[in-house]
Amino acid sequence: MKIKSFSISDRERINRKSNITRYCLIVLTCLVYAYFFGGFFPFMLLYLSVILPVISLLHLVVIYVQLKVSQQLNGRIFTKGSCAKYRLHLENPSFLYIPYITVNMFIEGQVICKKMKSMRLSLPPFSNLSFDYDMPLYYRGLYDIGVSSIELSDLLGLFTFTIYPIERKSILVRPRIVEIHSLGDPVSRITEGSRTREHIETGNDELVNIRDYAYGDSYRKIHWKLSSKLNKYMVRETRNEQNKDSMFILDLYKHDVLDEQALFREDCLIEEIVSTINHHLNRNISLKLCFYKSGPQTIRADSPLDFQNLYNVLSEVKFNQDYSFIQTLDYFIENEQHGDLLFVFTVKLNADIVEKLLKLKNRGFDIQLYFVQYEGIDFDDPKWRDISDVLARSDIDAYRLVPSIMPSDENAAEDIFTAEGAEAVEA
Repeated sequence: MKIKSFSISDRERINRKSNITRYCLIVLTCLVYAYFFGGFFPFMLLYLSVILPVISLLHLVVIYVQLKVSQQLNGRIFTKGSCAKYRLHLENPSFLYIPYITVNMFIEGQVICKKMKSMRLSLPPFSNLSFDYDMPLYYRGLYDIGVSSIELSDLLGLFTFTIYPIERKSILVRPRIVEIHSLGDPVSRITEGSRTREHIETGNDELVNIRDYAYGDSYRKIHWKLSSKLNKYMVRETRNEQNKDSMFILDLYKHDVLDEQALFREDCLIEEIVSTINHHLNRNISLKLCFYKSGPQTIRADSPLDFQNLYNVLSEVKFNQDYSFIQTLDYFIENEQHGDLLFVFTVKLNADIVEKLLKLKNRGFDIQLYFVQYEGIDFDDPKWRDISDVLARSDIDAYRLVPSIMPSDENAAEDIFTAEGAEAVEA
């Protein structure tokens, strides 16, 4: 047998309906009593029952005006793994008692801090209450934090006024930029091996523009003769005739169930793509970040100066799309100008994606695949061994991202997974 649970707001609505029903019964009883018996006392009860809601409503108006609410955050932008501090302060400066205060917190804030729950409380005259929360930030993304609304009820529980904060508090948690090591890393092989020359250097002799030097530009692009004449650094902008931009395609397909484990896997993937893009741009390797978010989105980057823009986008992006990742791959492959180097990032790998990548490989693409899990198959399953053999024989560099345990905060009750490692799928 399932027991249905109610939130504080649901219970308040149920109680309010019950209070209205009780009040109507009391008024009806007083009316019948006064009608049949008459006299001072019966009519006094009747008039008192009628005027009580008016008094209760006036009391509610006064405390609604007098109640003071303030919120404080120690910052707005954080890096995953740091700790945010939030304070909620309630003050009753009036001489009236505030009996029923319902504080509703944002659901997103409750996800990253389980202690930040909605609550019901009361405030005596000339008193105040403060609530302090330490929030270890284990998930990247944009979150609304703190109070979503405050409901005040009157003495009889018949009326409710709702207070909404003047300023909505939110925090942006950015992913960590994890250093990429050369051991077994596909990016290292590309940028340092023969495939670098094949995909990056070809066609770099066509001059497109000459401009002033900017921080982050490669010294190899400096036009030394012109720089000596003008007495300042000038940079040559060249175009790859075969347009060999690396293409990073990110799968934002929504999860069947959004829970903590799903958030861990999302962060694992995002930190890997952020670190890989940073690795590329620090070596002045141009690339395109492609994903589907209410429509095809493409962001091009050429140098370390462009990294911040991509970093901001990937900090806030949400895995909430219904659009098939196979269709996403088809769109960007057919409609975007790109080179033969393809980076594919997906949380959940499946047979359809593997089949699509094998077809792209047969068309001449060099593919780097990053994923966290395979749909319906455990990695100790013999079926997964067969799939990894197929990927290896097809010369697709497949990497399974393994969420690792972050050293927990002293106030954290649970071990939290974060994206740290990537291990190659061996043949």
